[in-house]
Amino acid sequence: MAIIYFLTGYFAFEELILKLLPVSDSVYSYLRFLGEMLIYAAFLRLVFHKLYKGIPFVKTAIDLPIIGFYIVVFLSMVINRSPLIGSIYNIRPLARYIILFYLIANSPFSEKRISTLIKIILGVGVLQLFIGGIQWIGGRTAFDFFLPRASTLEVGGFTKEYRLLELGREIGSIYGTLGDTVIYGVFMILILVIFLSRIKRLEYLNILGVVVLFMFIARSYSRAATFSAILACAAWYFFQFGWKSTLRLAIVVGLVFSVMLAIVNPFESEYINPRKSKVGLVGNLTGVFSGSYVRIAQKQRLGALIGNVPTVLVNKPILGYGADQNTTIDRLNQSKRSFLFKVLSKKGFKDVYWVAILCFYGLLGLGLFCFIFLRLFLAALDIYKHSVSKYSKELALAMLCLVTVTVFLLFFNRTLEFRGYGFYFWTCAGLMFASDTTLQTYRRIKISL
Repeated sequence: MAIIYFLTGYFAFEELILKLLPVSDSVYSYLRFLGEMLIYAAFLRLVFHKLYKGIPFVKTAIDLPIIGFYIVVFLSMVINRSPLIGSIYNIRPLARYIILFYLIANSPFSEKRISTLIKIILGVGVLQLFIGGIQWIGGRTAFDFFLPRASTLEVGGFTKEYRLLELGREIGSIYGTLGDTVIYGVFMILILVIFLSRIKRLEYLNILGVVVLFMFIARSYSRAATFSAILACAAWYFFQFGWKSTLRLAIVVGLVFSVMLAIVNPFESEYINPRKSKVGLVGNLTGVFSGSYVRIAQKQRLGALIGNVPTVLVNKPILGYGADQNTTIDRLNQSKRSFLFKVLSKKGFKDVYWVAILCFYGLLGLGLFCFIFLRLFLAALDIYKHSVSKYSKELALAMLCLVTVTVFLLFFNRTLEFRGYGFYFWTCAGLMFASDTTLQTYRRIKISL
């Protein structure tokens, strides 16, 4: 339990803590595996404890699709003859948080402990707001102080670079201590969703809190995170007030946004990259509607949707090109029938994560991956409707919003692999199941030593 508390507070500040440690770059790089190792160690301890004591394991709604997905990962690796190390390296960022999910779902969480963990997450969010505010007001000096240490680590032939946004950052953006403006944006969405899940009435202070969180998300200059914050609020409003009220609100918001677009009129404008020139918050959002941005997007995320997808479907539809990223990219570039808009490279390949899953594991893997989210959503909906526990209902509402937002975000980046999002997403999912006392458990296994 203490490890979970520690990691919940630690991961959001990992970049700053490791930067300030008086250690070499090599030690710094290996210390980045500390949190992951603690997850594995805590999970193994839990498994041995349950087996020894004969304590049943919790049976969750997403067990079968998770098992099925990893079977497909293995089949894709074997049938496509993907390199073992590369395949493990590719799935590892997602797998570590699945293990975290089962660690939390099977841990003895009382309502008091659940409340404590939620308060830790919200406390971390408040600190990130404060540090983001310092960067916002303090300018370059404050920004440079919180920059993560730049270093490069090579393990098993794979090179990993640790630095803030390899391609640069948007001028005027903030990132707290998350090491990246995009990760800051999606982490603050999670804080926004948890905050919303605890709101019972739309009072002025609650509305002010939502507005403040939204402004800091927008200040990350991540357009995907900003639009996702709007989506999160819409999802929360729908589950709280029903579809009729949500539809009326959506019409009002749509009209306001349409008027804003009409005033700004970005459609014929040349897209301005906020990493090269200073752009306002409104201009950053409306810039995606310019014709030049659409042309640029065809060689980036939009190109992945309309280029990579048909290439996979006509060449390797069932199990994809293989579980190793580098091998998959090479095979995609060499496809006999290709619809690619450019020669693919490792950098940015996972920007459209849904497409990346299709490329790695085919329709079978993508279908099971989607099924995980569907089952998680339906389980959250069931708990939200029928649970009498305050914390179960709050966590279920948070997961309903988070699943909705995550499905959208995975079209723009590898959100679930980010430490500042994946850890907290699966923590909330595990807490939801841990808080639900109606859950079934597996048959008891008693091992005598």
